[in-house]
Amino acid sequence: MTRVHGKFARSIDSLGSIYEFTENALIEGHINDLAKFPVQLAMEELFVNMVKYNPETTSDIECEIETLDGKVTVILTEYGVQPFDVTQPRNVDIEASLEERRPGGLGLHLIQTMVDKLEYEYDDGTSRVKFVTETENPDV
Repeated sequence: MTRVHGKFARSIDSLGSIYEFTENALIEGHINDLAKFPVQLAMEELFVNMVKYNPETTSDIECEIETLDGKVTVILTEYGVQPFDVTQPRNVDIEASLEERRPGGLGLHLIQTMVDKLEYEYDDGTSRVKFVTETENPDV
């Protein structure tokens, strides 16, 4: 099992550091390349949403990644924020043409369909998002 923890400034400029942090954790945990994409996409989308939709706080965003036997568990925690449940279904018409689509919701819709488990907790200004992805071939 591998477990890493990091804190990142609430800024889009932190995306490079988050990507590097995630990549290193997945390599160390022997996660195959196919399993890396959903983890990296979910991390990026969730982090960007946290930054974009909670501008009233400046607290860092904490990230914990655990790998075990091909399973990746990620927990993102932010403080001093309003609730925003990422597990709720998004009203996204994926069949609509580009001209007919309304902005918003597609990223969370993708996460909801790509990860194996998505959980949300909120308590007194603390928001915690947990997602899990699993792969059948952890050492590829």
